[in-house]
Parts: sequence; C-alpha cells; structure tokens
Amino acid sequence: MVCPSCPDYDDPKINPVVEGGPSLSGLGCGRVLLTVSENDFLRDRGRLYFEVLIRSLWPGMAEIHEAEGEGHCFHLHDMNNEKAKGRMRRLSDFFNRDMLPSMIRQ
Repeated sequence: MVCPSCPDYDDPKINPVVEGGPSLSGLGCGRVLLTVSENDFLRDRGRLYFEVLIRSLWPGMAEIHEAEGEGHCFHLHDMNNEKAKGRMRRLSDFFNRDMLPSMIRQ
C-alpha cells in the first residue's frame, strides 16, 4: 500500500532502520512523538524506530506513547473510548506544546 514494490515493508523509504536506510541523525525536526498500541501489528517496528532514534546522534527530543490492549489506529475507530480520548489529548498536547509561549508574546 505505501510502497507496493516492497511487500515486506523493508524498503528504506518507509523503514529507516533497515540496512541502507537514511541516518536518523539528520531528521529535520526537533521533537518526535511516536504512538504505538499493544495489539498493533506495527508495535515492534514503532518501538524499534524509537530506540534507534534515541540512540542516534539526532539532537532532538523523542517521546513514546503506548496504549495498552488496543490495536492499530484504535483512536480513529471509536473516538468515545477513554483510551482514544487520552491518545488524542496526548497528540494535541504534543502539537501545541510550543504554541502557547509564542502566542503570549504576540
């Protein structure tokens, strides 16, 4: 779906931790929030990405949020679920973290 020429998802364009993948030390942002879920088929890959990122020479700040007992994109399927609300709050807080000080200065 994302990279049809590579059905095992190990193309460096979508899996930077595979051999030949780009160095994460040059990631072009200062903060990363990685979200995974306990029953997500991509959970282990997400955790590996997080571990490789924090061990790289990337100078940014990385956080991980894991939802217990949930599957892939659970927060989009039932938005009234308390864990979904928690995930959305976590994402919102992350996106808005640096916004308030700049809004006050204006």
